[in-house]
Amino acid sequence: MITQEIQLTLARHKRWLDGHPGGSRANFSLQELERMDFGNANLSEAKLTGAKLAEAMLCGVNFHKADLFAADLRNTDLRGADLSNCDLRGAQLRGADLTDVNLFGADLRDGTLMTAAEEGGTKVANAEMSSLELERGSLKGANLSGARLSNSVLTQTDLSGAILTNAILTDADLSGSMLDGADLSGADLTGASLEGANLGSAKLTGIKVKDTNMRGVKLSNTSMEGVDLSGADLTGAEIVISVDSLPDDLRDTIRDHEKWMASFGAEGRRAVLDGAELDNVDFSGINLSGASLIGATLTGARFIGSALNMADLSGTNIYKGKLDRAEMTGINLTGADLTEASLEAADISAADIKGRDGKTTGRSWPANLTDANLSRCNLAATLLCGAILSGSNFNGANLRGADLSGSAIDGARLQGAIITEAKLPN
Repeated sequence: MITQEIQLTLARHKRWLDGHPGGSRANFSLQELERMDFGNANLSEAKLTGAKLAEAMLCGVNFHKADLFAADLRNTDLRGADLSNCDLRGAQLRGADLTDVNLFGADLRDGTLMTAAEEGGTKVANAEMSSLELERGSLKGANLSGARLSNSVLTQTDLSGAILTNAILTDADLSGSMLDGADLSGADLTGASLEGANLGSAKLTGIKVKDTNMRGVKLSNTSMEGVDLSGADLTGAEIVISVDSLPDDLRDTIRDHEKWMASFGAEGRRAVLDGAELDNVDFSGINLSGASLIGATLTGARFIGSALNMADLSGTNIYKGKLDRAEMTGINLTGADLTEASLEAADISAADIKGRDGKTTGRSWPANLTDANLSRCNLAATLLCGAILSGSNFNGANLRGADLSGSAIDGARLQGAIITEAKLPN
């Protein structure tokens, strides 16, 4: 509940906002308002400098352009509140529920409020102030566009769907936070820690990540155009880039190839991506049969359930790629590096050659893995029937249940390979 005096202040503030006589701007600066219920109140442009609002009910409150400098907002309920263009410098927000708040243009830098001391001189109001601290808090869907959040602590915070475009997050701690679907385009993350954060489907276009700790982050289907990751620590990171987030020319080449395949060559065109840098791209389920990717860099790329029949991937680097259940009949993997890749239950057998009428001719085209590096690969239950495996390296590979019948394995290395239940050529 709020006192009658506060109700009168809010009424006068409304008249002031509406430009009516008898109105005056609300001033709650330094007042003790702990556990008060201001639910859905209009406090836009109000003065709340140093206000003590810990554990207050502020759900749906309009704080647009309000002065909340050094305010104590710990453990408050701010769900759905409008904090756009607020002065939140030095505000304490630890434990606050900020689900669906609007923090567009809010100033969340450090700030210290000095007030007169009873014994003379000055003192710091609301001690222990720092930049934004919201450990295990919620900023889900919040608008933090352009917010200044340097040195903020947002560990294990829910920022999923949040808008952080052009936000200043230098030296901020976002370890373990949920940023899936968030828009961080243009954000400055220099020196920040994102260790273990989930950035799935996030927009990271143009972000700055110099000296940024991104160990163990999840970057599945993120948009990272124009991002230089060389200055970030990506140890143990799980990076998956969607085709739609690729540069226009690469994306269009892939989509045109799909049309080419679906129309039997009547529309679109064959993809030629020789030498392309496609690390960590997710091609799962895409039909790239007949495509040319000679010498392409595909480290960590995903082709789960994809069609790569008769495709040319000779000389490619697919280190730690995921090609489980892929259709790869007649593929050319000559000299390719598939070290530690997973091809479980993939079909790398010979491709049936068909005539112009679509009927099989009785002839086939073998998959060619000559001199390919498949060391420590997972090839469990993989079909390699009739494949050319001459000089291939299978050292330490898992070939449990694989079918190599009819294949050419002269010069192939199988030291330490698991061949339990595998069908080997006679």
